Amino acid sequence: SKTTINMHLRTVKAFFRYCWKRGMIDRLPMIDMLKMEESLPIYITDDEFHAVLNEVGVDSFYGRAFFFYRETGVRLREPFIATLDGNWLDIPNTSKGKKPRSIELNEFLLEIYQELKQWADKCGLVKGSRGRHLSKRFKKALRKCGIDESKHLHSLRHTYAVRQRVIGVPLATIQAHLGHRSITTTEIYTLIELKKLCSHFPTLISQYTEEQIKAEKV
Repeated sequence: SKTTINMHLRTVKAFFRYCWKRGMIDRLPMIDMLKMEESLPIYITDDEFHAVLNEVGVDSFYGRAFFFYRETGVRLREPFIATLDGNWLDIPNTSKGKKPRSIELNEFLLEIYQELKQWADKCGLVKGSRGRHLSKRFKKALRKCGIDESKHLHSLRHTYAVRQRVIGVPLATIQAHLGHRSITTTEIYTLIELKKLCSHFPTLISQYTEEQIKAEKV
């Protein structure tokens, strides 16, 4: 894909800069990145996520793992490099964002995280393969459900972000939760029409409305 090609080109450019700064080459070669059209975040709707859970089993290990990714917005490998401090999941600066952050887990998410860690210790997969295994399993479920081929496990991170937007969480807070270095990266989620998001997450809207009514009564 163009995204993957550009990732490799950035690595090549960084290598040439390294060589140039140390006098190993006389000048930097011109390397053009591939032009990419601006694309909207690809997320998993309520109906699609429920279809996946029905495919893998709502209470199965995979169903719970996918739920964890959707509810926390973590990147693929972050659960396996993070540490637990009470009910806080501490993600180090070795993740993509290069910025440490902490995510507070409720009791159910804490239980799933501990299950994920136990699975990681016993599954026999090397560290780099654990996230990829879950990603392949999620993709397999998507295909069985006939869901758009452009969607994958990382779409659950986008799903977390758009769901936060639906319930009115400030953009700066979403940025902090996702670990984006720039608010510009997070602003991509504002490009999706809110009306469309609400139609894709009716269960979330229903729960949010009930909570608002209870709060007003108090």
